[in-house]
Amino acid sequence: MATSPNLQTISPGATLAACDAIRQTEKKLQIESTQAHFHPLETIAFFRKWPRSFVRNFIYTLLFNALFATGFTLIAVFGLLTSGRQVLLSDVPVAFADYLLISNVIGFAFWGVIGAIERIEPFMRWVTQRGLFMTMLFYAFMGTFIVTGSFVVVSLIPGYSGIGKWLFTIPQLVSSFIISLIVSTVLGLFWQRRTNELAAQLTLLAERERAESAQRAAVQANLRALQAQIEPHFLFNTLANVTSLIHTRPDDAKRMLEEFIAYLRTSLATTRENETTLAQEFMLMQRFLAVLQVRMGSRLQVRVELPVDLQSFVLPPMLIQPLVENAIKHGVEPKIDGGEIRLKAAKVGDAVAIEVADTGMGFQHSTSNGIGLKNVRERLDKLYEGKATLAIEDNVPSGTKITIRIAA
Repeated sequence: MATSPNLQTISPGATLAACDAIRQTEKKLQIESTQAHFHPLETIAFFRKWPRSFVRNFIYTLLFNALFATGFTLIAVFGLLTSGRQVLLSDVPVAFADYLLISNVIGFAFWGVIGAIERIEPFMRWVTQRGLFMTMLFYAFMGTFIVTGSFVVVSLIPGYSGIGKWLFTIPQLVSSFIISLIVSTVLGLFWQRRTNELAAQLTLLAERERAESAQRAAVQANLRALQAQIEPHFLFNTLANVTSLIHTRPDDAKRMLEEFIAYLRTSLATTRENETTLAQEFMLMQRFLAVLQVRMGSRLQVRVELPVDLQSFVLPPMLIQPLVENAIKHGVEPKIDGGEIRLKAAKVGDAVAIEVADTGMGFQHSTSNGIGLKNVRERLDKLYEGKATLAIEDNVPSGTKITIRIAA
């Protein structure tokens, strides 16, 4: 069964309100998700290529720690140079190794502690709702304890025991707070940049959805207008024919009226809906042609071919009738001997082909396309956006064949 186009008639205001509500919810959820599981490197588009996972965040943390080690090494070298002390190139890798060790201990401690705290969602939500400055301040004080604890761990490593004498002193606590404040500020600014970027993207997406919703509403209004042009045409012609037959051929007039009533019963069940099926549409056309057969008699023959597996194929209503009307008016009716109308549906590759063929005069003898073909083309273009086509060709041995192809 094919997927039908979106043909539901929805109030434009309701559609836009619903879209706004959905987008606002998505915006809130995505920003909260980013806030809760954000890694600083994700501010760079390259590092957003891979989905979040333990392994990915572990590698990212190593890289981030290396950046901090590099920064502290450069600061140390700059401090030595400005103080007039000599800096040997051989000392730089040693200093970097020391800072890399300390940065990894502190960085992974931060990662572990923050990951544990983030699981307390109500508390973290309360913290982040206080604003960026208060959030960074919270992380700075928390980081002071993490950094101090990390120095305790580093002091237990052989060769770094001298750090123990520095622990819990005013310089150590101040430097730990400064380091934590720097880290928190960097992380906070990175996080703020990413959430602002995400919010801007979601706002743009909401505006795009708003424009598309308005466009869909305009398309629906246009389609209703096109359908309104088609529906009265057959009604007026049939009533005129019944009137002309009442006095000269009353039995035919009665039969035409009966067939017309049967057509209306079938039509009213489908034409006011937003979609129908091939089985319903072909039945409607059989009723339609039965009315015409009363007037044309043996000059009009009808053949219908609809495979069982295509009976439930969904399509917009009143799509085939203009083609049948065109085949009658410009093909079969002008021909002295009349002809045959064939309705056929078949699966062709990944599309469904709906064929309306006649053995009448042929398309080249027609003086006008009428509004039928124009309306069908417009509806196909608006409803299927390039996924449906209409082709006109000569029928063999005579007449015209019009084929609609709709992607299944």
